[in-house]
Amino acid sequence: MKEKSIGFYKRLILSVTAALILVPTTFSLFLFHQNQKLKEKPDNTVLADDVVTVGATQLEPAAISKAQPMLGYQLLYPDFKADFHGFSDMMTASKQVFLTFDDGPSMGTASLLDLLKSKDVKATFFVTGKSNRWLCDQLKRAVSEGHEVGMHSYSHRYKAIYASMYMLLDDFYHDFLYIKNETGQAPAILRFPGGSINIFNAASYQTMISEMLRRGFVYYDWNVSAGDTVAKAAAQDISANVINGVRLCWGPAVVLLHDNGSPALEAALTVVIDTLSKEGYVFRKLDSSIKPPAFVYPD
Repeated sequence: MKEKSIGFYKRLILSVTAALILVPTTFSLFLFHQNQKLKEKPDNTVLADDVVTVGATQLEPAAISKAQPMLGYQLLYPDFKADFHGFSDMMTASKQVFLTFDDGPSMGTASLLDLLKSKDVKATFFVTGKSNRWLCDQLKRAVSEGHEVGMHSYSHRYKAIYASMYMLLDDFYHDFLYIKNETGQAPAILRFPGGSINIFNAASYQTMISEMLRRGFVYYDWNVSAGDTVAKAAAQDISANVINGVRLCWGPAVVLLHDNGSPALEAALTVVIDTLSKEGYVFRKLDSSIKPPAFVYPD
């Protein structure tokens, strides 16, 4: 009986020892196998929902294909950059007005360019993507007549653009190529839709701004708003908003306007240009050497 007990305990000890060796070894092999599978599988892939829709056209990220590893956004679109050589001292001079027009080109761009030409005033157009060839011709005309053309996103769809850094870069890259292909000049300046901080990017605006600056682009907000998108905005109201806003600026004024074909806007601009010119103001266009104005961020 005693020998049987000793044999039993020997077998028990051997079984426990074997288990202590085999279980960790088996688990380690399992983890190694799973790790190898993860290395072969993309960490992130572009999903079907990760597209920008413009009209009936779906635009997939140009440099990210489905079922491919998601690159860090800093590595995307290596040609999406600009040469920045620093700011000049021009922005310190007073009595300068920079008229900027968002959202074009539009059916009213030609008439707007006619007005600016008649007044010998240069302006800045922050444009979105369009497909109409006639509208594209207006971009070429704007550049040929000495105006500046900058980016304002391709789709102008806030929720899509500000969904992530990847979506923001993809949308602006489409706009960058659109302007470059149509005008022959790569844009170096931009305006974020809704301004550099808005309700759609409040949690991520610092990252988005930093990445655009890192790529050499200069973004421009504004310190005077014309209020020309307010429903039933009259020419008198628009001109008063601009003139009074410019007069209140301590330094140069960057005026927010919209290229929307509004007859009231053109009538207002005539009054604005004539009035401020008589008061000694000079109208100029923006470029990346102009230091942006301070933007009043919402609380």
